[in-house]
Formats: sequence, C-alpha cells, structure tokens
Amino acid sequence: MKVPIESNAACFHAATRRSAWALAGVVTVVYLALATFAMWNHEMWRDELHCWLVARDSTSPWAVIRARAYDGQPPLWYLLLWGLTRVTWRPQAMQAVHLVIATVNVLLVSRYAPFGRIARSLFAFGYFAVYEYAAISRCYGLALLLIILICLHHPRRFERPVATGLLLAALALTTTVATIVASAYVLTLLVDALTRVRIDWHLLRHASIAVSLASVGILSAALCAWPPADSTVAHVGRLPAMRWDFGPTRVVAAFLPFPRPDFFFWNSNAVLDALASPWLGASLGVILFGSAVWLLSGHRTPVILFAVGTVLLVGLFAGVYAGDTRHHGFIFLLFFMAAWIACAEDIDDAMPSRRLSFAVAVALALHVPGAVIAIAYDARYVFSSGARAAHELRARGLADALIVAEVDYPATAVLGQLGRNAVAYSPRNGREFSFVRWTADRFWKPSDEQTLRYAADLGASRRRDPVLLMNRPLRPELIDAHVTRLAELYDSMIEEENFYIYRVAAE
Repeated sequence: MKVPIESNAACFHAATRRSAWALAGVVTVVYLALATFAMWNHEMWRDELHCWLVARDSTSPWAVIRARAYDGQPPLWYLLLWGLTRVTWRPQAMQAVHLVIATVNVLLVSRYAPFGRIARSLFAFGYFAVYEYAAISRCYGLALLLIILICLHHPRRFERPVATGLLLAALALTTTVATIVASAYVLTLLVDALTRVRIDWHLLRHASIAVSLASVGILSAALCAWPPADSTVAHVGRLPAMRWDFGPTRVVAAFLPFPRPDFFFWNSNAVLDALASPWLGASLGVILFGSAVWLLSGHRTPVILFAVGTVLLVGLFAGVYAGDTRHHGFIFLLFFMAAWIACAEDIDDAMPSRRLSFAVAVALALHVPGAVIAIAYDARYVFSSGARAAHELRARGLADALIVAEVDYPATAVLGQLGRNAVAYSPRNGREFSFVRWTADRFWKPSDEQTLRYAADLGASRRRDPVLLMNRPLRPELIDAHVTRLAELYDSMIEEENFYIYRVAAE
C-alpha cells in the first residue's frame, strides 16, 4: 500500500515541530535553573531599586511618568513596575517578573529563531541573555522580548500594520537605546515599502499606518527621555569629554563581552584591556562592524537595520552618553535581529543564510565565557551591600528610623529593601527622598561635620535620634559620645554601595 506524499510530508513536519519543541523545552529548563541561580546570588543595586521606588511612591501612572522625568529614560518599565507595587512593596516581585520575561525570551528564540540548533541553544547561555538581561532586573530584558516579538512578526509587518506599529512603539518606550533600534527598523519599513510601491500601493498605505504608530511611540520616548533644564543627566547639548576611539570600541564590547576575571568584573572588557593601542581597539570595532555588514549584505532590509542602528548607537555613546555594557549590547542585538530577519527570508536555505547562521552561532559561543565569569564572580562576591544594610537596620529595630543619607543615590539600594514606606533625608538639599531626582542642587558636597550637624538638627526637630547612612566612613575623631558606630559593610563590588551606619544623638 502506497502512502500519499502529502501524508509523508505532514508526518515529517510534525516530527520536525516536536523536535523543535523538545529542544526548546530542554534549553529553557536548563536556562531557568541557571538564571535562577544567577539572580538568587545577585544583590540588587541602586539602579534596579531606583525604578522600583519610582513606581512604589507614585500614586498613579501619570505620577510615574512625572517622577522619572530626571532619569533620561522612557517610562514603560516603570509603568509595569507600578502595577506590581500596588500588590507588594517587596522588590523580589520585580525579580520574579524579570525572570519570567527572560525565560520567555529564551523559549521563543530556542523554538522559533531561524538558526541552527547550536545557535538557538547557545543564545540562552550568552553573557547578555543570562546575566545583563536576566540576573539584573532592568528594562533591557523587556526590550529584548519586544525585539524578539518584532522578529517573529516581521513576515506580517505589512499585513498587520497596527500590530507592527504598536510593537515598535512599545520597544521605543522601554529604554533610550531601544528607541534607536525602533527608529532604525522604522527606516527599513519605509525603504522596504517605497521600493515595492510599483507592485502594491496598498502596501504603502499599510506601511504608513505602522510608521505613524511607531513614530508616536518614538516621539513620546524622546520627549520622556529629554531631561528638565535643571537635570544633571547627560543629554544632547552637553557633550561628554571622551577619547576619539571610544565610540568604535563599543562595537567590540557588544560582540566580545569578555569581563575581566576579577573582583571588578562588571562593565569591564578584557579584550579592550589587552589591546595596548587605542588604534587597535578602534580598528577591531570597525572590522567587526564591516564583517557584520558583509554577512548581511545580501539582504537589503537587515543590512539597513544593522548599519543605521549601529551608527546611531555609536553616535549616542560617543557624543551624548557613554553607557555601559548593557547599553552597548544593543549593537549585538541589532545584529541578531538583522540576522534573524535575513535567515527567515531565505526559505530555500541559501548559502548566505547558512553562513550567517554559522556566524551567529560563533558570536553566541564567544559570549558564553563572559556569562560564566559574570555569574561566578557575582555569586562569589557581594555585588551591593544594600540588602545587608537593610537587614542590619531591621535587626536593630531601626527599619522605621529617621534616616539621613550621605550620599543620597547609593542609599536607594537600602531604602528599596527596607520597608513599605522607607525614606531618607539628604543633607545636600534638605529633601526627603526614596529615589533620587538628579537635580543640579545636589552638587553641593557637605563635609562630615556639616553632615553630622544636619543629622543632629533634624533629629532635634523630630525628637528622635537619627540614623546616619553613609557610603564612606566618618573620620575617627568624629566618633564620640554623640555618634555611635553601628555597622560597617565595606566589601561591595560597587564601591559606592559600601555602607557605614551610625546613630547620632539628637540635640
């Protein structure tokens, strides 16, 4: 009895789908265990808890948007956290949600990415996927999720223009570097639509819908990210003083994220450190950029997406905000996104796509050692002493103490984990705060004597002995009958988040 060819094909496709889901399931389970370990051993630092506190202490979504105005970031992550803070004050809820987002990212890539099995598996264990955008709870994991959804939606970008525009708008509203990625994709939509106008005028109309919606999100993100006049956040018009080679070397940091294997691994790059000459670092960045463009050159939309987006990001890092490894990683995400689109377009498994898929696998394999270093050193050492300082205060019955914090911004790492209504006072401007508004009046730096005088006067006005929370020790001669040392926590990897706790007698 002959089996119809259609039946054989259906069985083959069903087996292929089962195999793909089996791979995705295994990779995701292993990843979840590894990411949970990395997150469990990571002490949340001020940037994570700053966003949480903005959401916690805002009474409405609009209040969230106003409160984060000094951060230079769009509001989508804060708004997501606002919903969580209506349920609990504990920031571990943020970590749980972030872990879910990171796990979904891995599931989608390992199941649907148009690369070989090795590349789809390696994605889960690279430096960005398992550490920067998973263990550390920030907006970047959400941005990665939206990038993956845009890649999945790309074949239907003109058929479903509303969904295309909304995904791009959401991506733009997660973080400034993602706003640039969304802008680069919008340009590719325009080029793609205009080059097909003679074939289908309806396509141009659909493209205009997607571009219009995306542009609303991009413009909103730009307006939200533009800081007020008295803000000290870097923005256009205040160019930082950086070396000429800095911008090109960010491509190296993105494609070769190798942290130094030492106590200060975070935001370091062993490759760039090993290159003695700035010309070598800049040249390597140009070579990596040129190689990626060459690999994508057979596909118009992907090569425009990567080239334009990378140039814009390098311009941002060189001329506005230097950024850190988590920001530079979006250059690699642009390449990953472009490679996904290019390989998905080549349904006949052409040689350029196989070459591109192999390049993605090689790049992801090079990211794995960085992940091992980061997870190992974060587990071995204290990332931030914020959680320990909060525990110390609670253990001494001082969770509701009158807290004076100098400096203010490191204290965010403590206040976010201290209690539902934890706040502190800054001797720099006399304001109560939980999260910091980056205003110019914070630039005054009080001496230790001035800080103690402020704490004593505040305690006297409130008839309570204040607790002084500092990220440096007081000079020994200032420790007397009026000032008691309670704790010293000084082994944090983030040096500003070593904490010294004192009780000051109110006068």
